[in-house]
Amino acid sequence: MDALMMTLGSGWVSGVRPYFMVFLLGLTGRVLDLQQVPAVLQRTDVLVIAGIMLVVDFAADKIPYLDSLWDQVHTVVRPIAGGALGYLLAGETDTVTAIVMAMLGGGMALGSHLTKATTRAAVNVSPEGASNAIVSTTEDVAAVVIGVLTIALPVLAGIVALLLVAAGIYVAIQIHRRIRGLRRRLRDARKARAARARGGAAPS
Repeated sequence: MDALMMTLGSGWVSGVRPYFMVFLLGLTGRVLDLQQVPAVLQRTDVLVIAGIMLVVDFAADKIPYLDSLWDQVHTVVRPIAGGALGYLLAGETDTVTAIVMAMLGGGMALGSHLTKATTRAAVNVSPEGASNAIVSTTEDVAAVVIGVLTIALPVLAGIVALLLVAAGIYVAIQIHRRIRGLRRRLRDARKARAARARGGAAPS
């Protein structure tokens, strides 16, 4: 049960801050000697690379429009990271179980990533300049909280992660609907202006 819930929690975080989740798992596993953390994540080279990418990820996510480009690049990276962590957290189980865990982790990561990418794209076109930093910081806090819970209280982390994915999907759907509605209104407005322009240009 703990492995399943850790997969759900780490999968959600991977969709937002994948390098942080890898670094957190590896560091706590190494320092606290946690048996449920795979040994490969505790390797020095893995920790160093994850730490460097964590800093890059943090910086890129704070810059408007660059963050959306970063999200696009990580549309593949984040689900893969979530799936890989799920596979590793499955431990020495049968292949079917490991594959199922990988799919769960990847699915959770994809869900949180799509929510993040959709929300951030909407924020970037907002006239409020501080919105990007506020949303990014909120994501940082959420990733830290869920990441810590994944290690300390995996059952709670798994439940919260599922709720966040469900809420995120709902929000993403609403944003897409609003965007489509806005595009439709803009298209209608352009057509109306064009019609008025043709009418004004017509000979009397």
